[in-house]
Amino acid sequence: MSLTSSARTTLPAIIHSHLEAARVTDLVSSQPIHWQCTRILKQDAGTTVTLMSDSIQSVVVKRHRLTHWRRRADALIHGSPARRSWRGARLLQTYGFPVPQPLAVVEKRKAGLVQESVYISQALPDPPLSDYWRESAPHWSVTQRRLFLRELALFVRSFHAAGLYSGDLRDANLLVEECDEQHGPRWRFCLVDLDRIKHDPSLGLRRRVKNLVQIDRTLGRRARKTERLFFLYAYLGPPLPAARQRRVLLEKLQSTRRQKDREYARRKRRRTAPGASEQTRGAPRRSVSCCIVCFNEEQSIQRCLESVKWCDEIIVVDSFSTDKTVAICQDYSTRIIQRAWPGYVEQKRFALSQASHDWVLNIDADEEVSPLLQNEIQAVLQRDDPAVDGFYIPRLVHYLGRWWWRGWYPGYRLRLFRKHKVRWGGVNPHEKVLLHGHSENLSGNLYHYTYDDISDHLRTVNTLTDVSSHELARQNHQRRSIDMVLRPLWRFLSFYFLRGCIRDGLPGLFVSATSAFYVFLKYAKLREQTPHFPQGSRLNTSHDTPVTGPAR
Repeated sequence: MSLTSSARTTLPAIIHSHLEAARVTDLVSSQPIHWQCTRILKQDAGTTVTLMSDSIQSVVVKRHRLTHWRRRADALIHGSPARRSWRGARLLQTYGFPVPQPLAVVEKRKAGLVQESVYISQALPDPPLSDYWRESAPHWSVTQRRLFLRELALFVRSFHAAGLYSGDLRDANLLVEECDEQHGPRWRFCLVDLDRIKHDPSLGLRRRVKNLVQIDRTLGRRARKTERLFFLYAYLGPPLPAARQRRVLLEKLQSTRRQKDREYARRKRRRTAPGASEQTRGAPRRSVSCCIVCFNEEQSIQRCLESVKWCDEIIVVDSFSTDKTVAICQDYSTRIIQRAWPGYVEQKRFALSQASHDWVLNIDADEEVSPLLQNEIQAVLQRDDPAVDGFYIPRLVHYLGRWWWRGWYPGYRLRLFRKHKVRWGGVNPHEKVLLHGHSENLSGNLYHYTYDDISDHLRTVNTLTDVSSHELARQNHQRRSIDMVLRPLWRFLSFYFLRGCIRDGLPGLFVSATSAFYVFLKYAKLREQTPHFPQGSRLNTSHDTPVTGPAR
């Protein structure tokens, strides 16, 4: 069958589609701004991978543009990239390997040749291996790191034992799912780049070595040499091959790795050769101001400032801290302004007004800019696309000794923006930036170190619900008993089931319950305060106690 959209020409032949025709048309023809949540996961000259979410579901749309004659000829002989992805997904499912559920394939042809090939699949919430290892491994013991590497090695070993081969088995193409199974593996791996999956019952050494080198070149950069050897030995046995065979394999791995290093070095030289674009030759980036508001943050302010010391200007608005916060800030190139606390919205608004540069990065004192996010921000400032006025950044919460990839994550916040395109809004203590312009999403994480422990969590919840309930009362919010029942219930169900905290065991249950308790306590305090705020009155919040809470 064929689909017709008013936004585009006819898109022929949806094959093996698990979606309704109208739904696929919407996915393929609509622009990302028409979706509630979009994020570009990958983009180059020929391929764009986009995560799209709305009220119905979340999907990944991989769009291949076959503009070069070689790619069109390859599609004519071997099938389009989207068709190959569909076949790869079915092949992995046949052999029992998890993959994102394939949903649809759409092709646009001209004179019998594929011009555009689109593959639509289910979106999974699990992080890629590269991010998971970087965030988790530094906090693991040696035993935990080896357990993880052993599970990864067993996955690759079983993958090859089934006669399967991937043309691009990089860590970015493997998703990691934490399991709660008592008598099974603690981690499960899911391959997402499927258009280069092949099956060969007599899989040769050359292809095995290529996959091992691909993982070693990416994950190996963040692993010790002993851990890389441990991974290789876990892949080989037991029983281990003879010593001579192991030596031959090591020599082959080293030879292939050196060959890959030379190949990537040549590509890098070509990208930076004379005649390359101004952007790739290191054009100067736009200046950026960083704004931070704080009060008694001596435990976390140094970590925050270290992560943003590359900014051209750092503005710290302090509410007369009584600890060493100001002294720590003086060690950095900062402009420190002390000002009484007028509330979250007003303090953030004042900090923004002090910024000297057009681009502004806003972070809290208990947050940290990750190295990946820093590189990404510098890249977009160098590009300075006039069509983009702000960037939403995912926030990764650290609490109870772990990183929370579910529940709070990704929790996108508009943190990088043009100063003249925004204004501060929201309701205390949940202030937010209101952007008048176009925005995009970044993929680098903003680390958020929330509460020190459970006691600190509960103290902060108590303080924040004081501020929030006062604000609701000031706005004459109607008190209703149903808010104390349904709103906390929905928050718990949302965190525990929809956002996947159920897979985090007891800590996930605790986080979901405290999130629901926060909502309950806010409306309970509103009910308690409402008799003291007759219709038309207003609460003076100019003397609110400054608090910097976590996932507000």
